[in-house]
Amino acid sequence: EKWSGYAFGLGMDRLAMILFDIPDLRLFAQNDLRFLRQFA
Repeated sequence: EKWSGYAFGLGMDRLAMILFDIPDLRLFAQNDLRFLRQFA
């Protein structure tokens, strides 16, 4: 318990969520081609 803190990151998926107003990160993991083709 010597270290405590937070980790933040802005990966490509998080950036796409901001730019394209995507409400849920889990949509990327569902492998729905209709959804994913919008960003290819």
